[in-house]
Amino acid sequence: MQKKYAKMLYSSPIGFLSLVADDHYLYGIWFQGQSNFERGLVEDSLEEVKSHAILDQVIFYLDAYFKGEIQDLFQLSLAPIGTEFEKRVWTYLQGIPYGQTVTYGQIAQELQVLSAQAIGGAVGRNPWSILVPCHRVLGKGNRLTGYAAGVEKKAWLLAHEGIHFQE
Repeated sequence: MQKKYAKMLYSSPIGFLSLVADDHYLYGIWFQGQSNFERGLVEDSLEEVKSHAILDQVIFYLDAYFKGEIQDLFQLSLAPIGTEFEKRVWTYLQGIPYGQTVTYGQIAQELQVLSAQAIGGAVGRNPWSILVPCHRVLGKGNRLTGYAAGVEKKAWLLAHEGIHFQE
């Protein structure tokens, strides 16, 4: 029997987000239309719900975030999906404080990875938009670079947090 996941759509100031969880883990927060949208999930396994314990917490966090309140919601259990390398990068991303940035090169250096491009690939496959703040990763010289949901959304999120960057 195929596993079922709860799904809710969240209307943010910069587009709809798909929120997906089961009874134990948050599987993802994806902007509609982004690359890797609902990666690894089969559409038939998703059931739209009006309320869900984990997803209600995510909505509370997103509401606070978009109001400009700073919150840390890492007590949520994130789904153990992805390669070991991706998990290392995503764990690193969780430690980037609100309103601050790092570069792909800095992450590569700190994780002792030879390729900043490999870091960029893992960052781009982060399934938890905003919650695991991949938007806080910039290119060399604090340049605005790719974002799975589009650089205009990344620019909005950075500006929302008061972060200055090079276009």
